[in-house]
Amino acid sequence: MAFSMLPVTSYAGAVPGEVALPGTQAFTLESPETGRDYLIQVAVPEAPPPESGYPVLYLLDGNAYLPLAQAARDTVTVGNPESPGSPLLIVAIGYPDTGRFAYKQRAADYTPPGAARNRADDQHGGADRFLAFINARLKPEIARRFQMDSAREALFGHSFGGLFVMHTLLTAPASFERYIAISPSLWWYGDHPLKVLSELALPVAAAGVAPRLLIGVGGLEQTPRKTERGTPKAKVRQARAMVDNVDLMAGWLETRYPGWGIEAATFPGENHGSVMWPATRRALEFLQQGSDATAGQ
Repeated sequence: MAFSMLPVTSYAGAVPGEVALPGTQAFTLESPETGRDYLIQVAVPEAPPPESGYPVLYLLDGNAYLPLAQAARDTVTVGNPESPGSPLLIVAIGYPDTGRFAYKQRAADYTPPGAARNRADDQHGGADRFLAFINARLKPEIARRFQMDSAREALFGHSFGGLFVMHTLLTAPASFERYIAISPSLWWYGDHPLKVLSELALPVAAAGVAPRLLIGVGGLEQTPRKTERGTPKAKVRQARAMVDNVDLMAGWLETRYPGWGIEAATFPGENHGSVMWPATRRALEFLQQGSDATAGQ
C-alpha cells in the first residue's frame, strides 16, 4: 500500500503563506482499484476517542467540503466554550493538486455502472471500483492510524457524491451504519429513476443490517432562476426533478426496506450549491441521534 505523509496541518492546495486547517492530518493513498491517487484529509476532534473508538464520517468531495464539515462539527456539537464537542473523526476523500472539485475524477468515481445516462466511455461508471477502494484500502488505513469504531461509520456526499451514497446504500448497505445523500443526482438513472432501480437486481439486505439514511435537497433545485426562464438550462433543471426525485426515493425506500431508518429533508430557499450549508448542520445532528457521543459528554 503506497502512501505519503503531508504536514499535520496541511490541506489541498496549500502554499507558503496560506493558513492551513488546524487539527488536520493529510496523506495520499494509491488505489489499484481505480488507478488513481487520493488526497485523504483527516479532521481530528479535540475530544478524546470514546472507549469504543472514534465514530467516523467519510466525506466525499473532500477538497471542497472539509472546512465546512469541520467547522460544523466544532460548533454545532459544542454545548459550551469549555466543551470539546463531538469526538467525530472526519475523513475527507479528495484528489491531489485540486482546489475544490476534480470534475473528471469525481464523474468517474461517483457514477454507478450501467445507469441510463451512463456514457459509452471510461470516464463514468466507476462507483463499484471506488467503493472497493474505500472498503479495502481506506478503511483499514484509517483503522491503522486512529482508534476508531468500525460499527459507527457514515458516508456523506452531495450531488454526484449523493448519487454515490445512494448507490452504496442500495448495493452494499452493510458498508456503513449511516448514509447522508444531499441533492443526489438521481437523474443519472434516467427520467424515471425509481422504475430503473426497481428493475435492477438489487441485493437483499442481510439480516441485522438496518442502516439509517438522511436524504435531502434544496427547495429551489428544480425551479428555474429568473435569468434561466425559457432557456434550455431551465428545461434541464425541471427535467432532472431534484426535489420530486428525493421525495419519491424516500417513500420508495420506506416501503421497500421498512426496517431502515429513512429521514427526508427539504431545505427551503436553497439551491444546488447553497444547500450544503444547512444540510451539513442537519447531517451533524443526524449523526448525533441515538449516539452516546453527544456534545458535552
